Amino acid sequence: MYKNLIIIAIYCLSACTEQLPVDTQTPAILTGGFNPHLTAAELKSLCERTLADVKAGFATIEADRSPATLESVIGAMDKNATKLESVYHTFHMKAVHPDADIRDTATACTEDIEDFLSSVALSRPYFDRVRAIEPTKLTKTEHFMVEEIIRSYKLAGVDKDEDTRARIRSLRRNITEIGNVFDKNIREDVRYVDATLEELDGLPADYLAARPANEKGLIRISTDYPDTYPVFTYAHNDSLRARLRIASRSRGYPQNKEVLERLIAKRHELANILGFKSFAALSMKSRMVDNPTAASDFLASISQALKAPVVRDKKILLTRLQQIDPQAKEVQAWQVSYLQNLLRQEAYALDSKLVRTYFTYDRVRDGIFRLTEDLFGVEIRPWQTVTWHESVETYEVVDAGQVIGRFYMDNHPRENKYKHAAHWTIRTGIKGKQIPLSALAQNFPKDLMEHAQVETFLHEFGHLLHNMFSGTQTWSSIAGMSMERDFVEAPSQMLEEWIWDYDTIKNFAINASGEVIPKDLVAKMNKARHFGAAISTATQIYYARLSLDFYTKEPSSFGLDELMRELELSYSPYPPVEGTHFYANFGHLNGYSSNYYTYQWSLAIATDLFSRFKTEGMRNIDTARDYRERILGAAGSKPAAEFVKDFLGRESTPDTYIKYLNSL
Repeated sequence: MYKNLIIIAIYCLSACTEQLPVDTQTPAILTGGFNPHLTAAELKSLCERTLADVKAGFATIEADRSPATLESVIGAMDKNATKLESVYHTFHMKAVHPDADIRDTATACTEDIEDFLSSVALSRPYFDRVRAIEPTKLTKTEHFMVEEIIRSYKLAGVDKDEDTRARIRSLRRNITEIGNVFDKNIREDVRYVDATLEELDGLPADYLAARPANEKGLIRISTDYPDTYPVFTYAHNDSLRARLRIASRSRGYPQNKEVLERLIAKRHELANILGFKSFAALSMKSRMVDNPTAASDFLASISQALKAPVVRDKKILLTRLQQIDPQAKEVQAWQVSYLQNLLRQEAYALDSKLVRTYFTYDRVRDGIFRLTEDLFGVEIRPWQTVTWHESVETYEVVDAGQVIGRFYMDNHPRENKYKHAAHWTIRTGIKGKQIPLSALAQNFPKDLMEHAQVETFLHEFGHLLHNMFSGTQTWSSIAGMSMERDFVEAPSQMLEEWIWDYDTIKNFAINASGEVIPKDLVAKMNKARHFGAAISTATQIYYARLSLDFYTKEPSSFGLDELMRELELSYSPYPPVEGTHFYANFGHLNGYSSNYYTYQWSLAIATDLFSRFKTEGMRNIDTARDYRERILGAAGSKPAAEFVKDFLGRESTPDTYIKYLNSL
């Protein structure tokens, strides 16, 4: 566990969301959940009491002079750290709880937790105890675990002098606080565009029915995803799409400009103190990629593979745009989804409005559950427990009659809730001790869903399943999703493939008349699937370069707007939109810092992993069982490259992914 706690203290800092789980548990609630109905005062008191207890316990561990063994050192730490579980849900509550006082209290609690974790990461007495464990008495897995813990402590700065360690701890606290402000500014800055019914021409009838006009005849469209996605895809009015794009990409500005500048500067200072040239160099040291140069080279290889497909697709889009506007010289960002939808209709006879009529939320949810049950031989059933909002759903996973995990799904938008889609590990499963607990925060309509939203649902559920199936290790330090952080996207990205499989979606893609989605319609979806993929991947490269360059360069050497524009001109497939400040609402600049490359890196691994399912069958339960045991069940017990090799029977390579990109 504490290997993960230290990694969190170094790298996650204030943004342990998305797919960055933390392994903390408590014997008090081994199979249950937590109490989301505490008042702000009660939560504050619980946090203070828990931290006082954990700090006292850690002081006792530091002072121990008994022989250093796994049980006396790591076991003692495990037992003490489990107490944090009673308050670790605050990392989740600060993003989703409907009560502002609770969110603020939870935020303050997470800052105190991370400050304590920083002190743990800098504890010389405990570090010396770990180093004193006799390696000859350890198994291969135990030896790997101990070496990883030692490496994590060194990266944290435990070998620095006392004054330097105090400065490191202060910096981390500061970084946590700044990051929380950055996230809050994004979460709470929802913007709106007013539109007439005429301007919304092209939108589906159910979308319009759910948004009645006000007394002035105007319909208010927010910058939340359920509002924006249909407008960008279906609205014929170019001006409306442009206004909404500007509003969406301006959230968090101007306040987050200064916040992000401070965040980058503080992280750079921390990296320098720890002996690294940049924060990117520090944050990548515990990842598969290892260093910024390797990350940059990887992104360059993806960009090279995309060159010809991007040029071709941009030409296709521009030609279609010129049929609407003969004077158009280039395609703008707010026009891409709309033009792609038109071309899918015209070139592939694919009607996206028709497709969405087959995907209602309840059936999609149940279909994803059934897929999980069929592939992995488990049962997903309702779990009766209290929640923080009436729309939150709760379930448990049962395997051979035993409950092996539980989860919350907060899947519909509301005011001041986290705006994207994310998975939180609230508790990691420990073999023989406790079961995992997860939470999803997503923002889907309660009725009809776009197929892309179904894909997002399955992606996030993939993270949840990773947590459910990774509680196979007896030491919490190597349990759960404790492997390198640039692997954790791979399982969820691979699972997205099933949402394109007719034998999977026919079980839940059913329209209001009870008709199953036609096989030929799914065939059209697959035929059109990769149209536009080159441009969307190029956009991801731009995001990754933005993330990398912001945290690689000397902070005083660039301005946020200037560097963003330079990178956008170099990597984005469409020109910058004047009046937007994307960095101010790009939440990954806090949570993932320099490491947005992770999505492409993991996708290359996911493509390679899927190659075995593609050969042996997507519904092959033997392959699925092997995948569950060798990939998900491996947890952090060995380097990710090794368990990927175990599953594939060979070394993993990005060649499969590069070949796919070249074929676009």
